Amino acid sequence: MHAHTTPDEGTRRDQTHATETAARETLLSLRDAATALGLRPATVKQYILRGQLAAVRLPHGHATRLYVAPAELECYRRASLGAQGWAKRRGPVPPAITDVSRSR
Repeated sequence: MHAHTTPDEGTRRDQTHATETAARETLLSLRDAATALGLRPATVKQYILRGQLAAVRLPHGHATRLYVAPAELECYRRASLGAQGWAKRRGPVPPAITDVSRSR
């Protein structure tokens, strides 16, 4: 059996498609966001799944894709990027200890 669609349903479907297309033009794909941050797409996806970076899931064919707003990307860049890694966590390096017995 085929489902019958009313004219309103067809129009609604076209409007939804137009809205999704407009959103994709203003949002960055996962790959583009990763390139902008200088990271790998898998790393950006981990940040999204952890809630460190906000993203929108939009349909793409039979699947969905993640998209990031440029403003969200800039906010994340200012807040988190460059503030990670061992060099940032370990604090100041203590001065070198000199051997007193050798100096005599």
